[in-house]
Amino acid sequence: MTVGGTATDLQALVARHFVAQASRPVELRDVAVDTLRPEQRCLLATDGMVSTTLETYHLEPVVAHPISQDDVPVPRPQADWLDVPEATVVLRRRVVIRGQDSGVAYVAAESLLVPSRLPHGFGPGIGRFPSGLGAALAATGIESRRELLWFGAATLPEWYPTPVPGRLPQRTYRVIHRGEPISLITESFLR
Repeated sequence: MTVGGTATDLQALVARHFVAQASRPVELRDVAVDTLRPEQRCLLATDGMVSTTLETYHLEPVVAHPISQDDVPVPRPQADWLDVPEATVVLRRRVVIRGQDSGVAYVAAESLLVPSRLPHGFGPGIGRFPSGLGAALAATGIESRRELLWFGAATLPEWYPTPVPGRLPQRTYRVIHRGEPISLITESFLR
């Protein structure tokens, strides 16, 4: 059963919001959008800050708990989506976004940031913003936009600290500043 339209209508809706759905990684499986709960659909399609959406929905502040943050050479095809040569060194940040009071894990996120396109000192200073990268970008006052690339169902990344069976909704988008991608972000929605 589809809500608000036919399956074709839903595919058109996805195509309108996710500009590279046809280019998604092969390991991502199809997701029947109409089977997702409303809050999952909102998280999947928001082009604003996920932390704000989570806080509003769950009525508690959220905190990005860093798992790792290091400089790594970016592989293809991520390099293509960041518009940098393959093996360019980028800042890779992996976090779990949790409810500050409940401790509930909501999102596992990996961000690849191009340091040369960020404000001076931005990378090391991300940790000062407990709700994550979006809050750090907002606090710097740099103008940016998000471009939703693709979504699907995926297993959790190997770096996530606790195994979770099955596949979960996942999306990838990039943040654009001054016409150039500054970050490629993949988020897995845990709840």
